[in-house]
Amino acid sequence: MTSSADTGAPRRRLRGPAPRTASLVLGLALALAAGLLAAAGSPGAAASSSSSSGSVSASTASRTLTPSWEVWQRAEKPYPQNPSNPLANRLWGVYSGPQDQVSKPHQASRGTRRRLLDKIALRPRTKWYGSFVPDSRIRSTVQSYIAASQAGDPTKLVQLAVFRMEPWEHAACKRRSSAREKRSYRRWVNQLAAGIGSTPTLVVMQPDGPFLWCAPDRAAKSRLLTFATKRLSSLPATSVYIDAGAADWCENDRGNDPERCAGILKLAGIEHARGFALDSTHYTGPSENIRHGAEIVSILQRDGYGTKRFIIDTAKSGRPTRWNDMVPSKRGGLRDDARVCRTATQKRCVTLGIPPTVRVADARWGLSAGDRALAQRYVDGFVWFGRPWLYNQADPFVMRRAVTMARSTPWPGPRYPVSRR
Repeated sequence: MTSSADTGAPRRRLRGPAPRTASLVLGLALALAAGLLAAAGSPGAAASSSSSSGSVSASTASRTLTPSWEVWQRAEKPYPQNPSNPLANRLWGVYSGPQDQVSKPHQASRGTRRRLLDKIALRPRTKWYGSFVPDSRIRSTVQSYIAASQAGDPTKLVQLAVFRMEPWEHAACKRRSSAREKRSYRRWVNQLAAGIGSTPTLVVMQPDGPFLWCAPDRAAKSRLLTFATKRLSSLPATSVYIDAGAADWCENDRGNDPERCAGILKLAGIEHARGFALDSTHYTGPSENIRHGAEIVSILQRDGYGTKRFIIDTAKSGRPTRWNDMVPSKRGGLRDDARVCRTATQKRCVTLGIPPTVRVADARWGLSAGDRALAQRYVDGFVWFGRPWLYNQADPFVMRRAVTMARSTPWPGPRYPVSRR
């Protein structure tokens, strides 16, 4: 387990399987999907009418795309269907410094390796914070991170994940949070809020949200998560997205029923949040998550929570793969430590996905017409809050993983010369 603010979250866990349920109606034409959305404006109806493929089109993945200006280089406009998108119309800050595991090896690299690592290090990534940063240090630690990420421009977006619940993941299924841990959690969140202040901030709330279902003290943990969601959402420029699992995971061993994913959000204070986050630690593709997320939006609308938006991690979905199909890097190993794609055609492996962006429906991503229509309306951004270049998605940085993913990704690197204007 790591214990320094300069590293990532604690060592990751073995998660139970999550077989997918048949939640989408297959075989309808893409034109019909887009037409249904335009006519009815119903996320659930459009989601169930879309194509079932979880990957980008074969033609997009196989052709060579040219680099373009990215959201950390030039601000991107929102879609008319989602004009209040808080991630749009601003540059996204990129952190480089001792709190990030990628920065030091990137700065020390030269030549081809440097260009490959540019695909990770130059792009906006979400920093995870948890109990490994003490209550007394979280405020100053976050302030330092913000200053470096914004580099003198206070309008830049900063990204962080709150991974603070103790215990969490499989440990949460076996032990209740102590009174001391609950008090510490509230102190820590209040100090985090003080550190963020008026900074434009994207917050992913408690990655691996489905573990809430197994907690014997679910009600107590729900109150803490709701407190954190409400506290951070009350900040003037912070947008909170509560983790709701992935397109193939809403509850351990019980599949991906979107009703259960929506249930996590209701327990964690979705009424206070901008929306929710999908695929923080799984490997499903943007198409699957767009449709799954639209179903969750529809459920929340039905139950009186209004229209919520969501973000999707694309850091590790360059070769979309469901959890049960993923091959670990070592025989008998964990799927969190998935094998890395070594070629452009290898399957059941992980590689870098679509770069961070607000323009989630851009034709270059190869999404279907139905998925693009849903994305324009409900997806605030493709965001890199996953960390496949780290061992077990946690720590430490593994050079071989990073370089191999940078070689095998179907998406181009950043446009040169690097410009942040």
